[in-house]
Amino acid sequence: MNTRDEIIEALKGNRGDTAPPAIFTQTGTVSQMDGCGCCWPEANFDASKMAELSLQPSRMYGFATAKVPFCITVESERFGAEINPGEKGAQPSVAGSPFFSEEEVPDVPEFMSPAEYAAGGRCAVVCEAAAKIRREHPELFTITGCTDPFTVSYLLTGVDNFLMGMLMDPDRCDAWVSAVTPRLEEYVKVLSENSDDVQIIAEASSEIMPPENFDHFVAEPVRKLISAAKGFTTIHSCGETSEVLENLAGLGEDGLSVETYTGPEEIFERVSGKVRLLGGIPAVPLLYQGKPEAIIANAKRYSDIGYALITPECGVPPMTSDANLRALAQYREF
Repeated sequence: MNTRDEIIEALKGNRGDTAPPAIFTQTGTVSQMDGCGCCWPEANFDASKMAELSLQPSRMYGFATAKVPFCITVESERFGAEINPGEKGAQPSVAGSPFFSEEEVPDVPEFMSPAEYAAGGRCAVVCEAAAKIRREHPELFTITGCTDPFTVSYLLTGVDNFLMGMLMDPDRCDAWVSAVTPRLEEYVKVLSENSDDVQIIAEASSEIMPPENFDHFVAEPVRKLISAAKGFTTIHSCGETSEVLENLAGLGEDGLSVETYTGPEEIFERVSGKVRLLGGIPAVPLLYQGKPEAIIANAKRYSDIGYALITPECGVPPMTSDANLRALAQYREF
């Protein structure tokens, strides 16, 4: 089994001969829930159950990481969004918001202070769960997650509405991101006090974010979140990110996780001088749908390329098999 210290050294740029396996994204599966009795949706809202479920990848497969939370709705809910709690095999989702509008992005309301924002709701639940893991399992590398200000802004106002607003009324969209950012800065600060790493989910996919708008709407706010953290920070972005890859890698984070749409050798060549790379295991086609031997082969390939950590390239699908997760955790033994 790999160790917390090995992961820390890899993020510092002192990786050994092979890359440690880890999970920095969503970790929960139905099998893990059955194994510990802490299931969704309750484990998304209760700190003790959240912590217990997050420990299952270590207990069942041998990972040296524990990650909370299991969804990206915590921040939006704290701002007032209505949440569909999901079910055992499905994560929570944003179901509605008092700020949705069919016509235009609304004016920014008066939000609670940053300190109050970070101290209540599920923000407090996640911090409590992370603190519990760190206190009771110091041998594990504890990871917390935070969604970037741009994503939270469009979840609160409606993604289509917000993207249209970026074209028709960018100042109003900018006002939303500017209002959300200091609350998330405070949240990241508190998360970092209770974990080894804060993984920031940043929207950089060219399918949603026009590349010409990336620096202003995503990069600048994420830099502020990274500056607020006291420990390691990593960035994860789903989708096709090749048009902004160098920008995404230059925000001051310690590690970067992106989905491999171009060849991993190209990604490594382009940005490994700026940041440590995490990845190697596409979540759906390989981790969920693939076979253990294919997972092992891919993990070894990315390790040989020079990736710092071998991780799923997106959240672990809830129906992923134990055999496939065990293959990732133990790939260096084969």
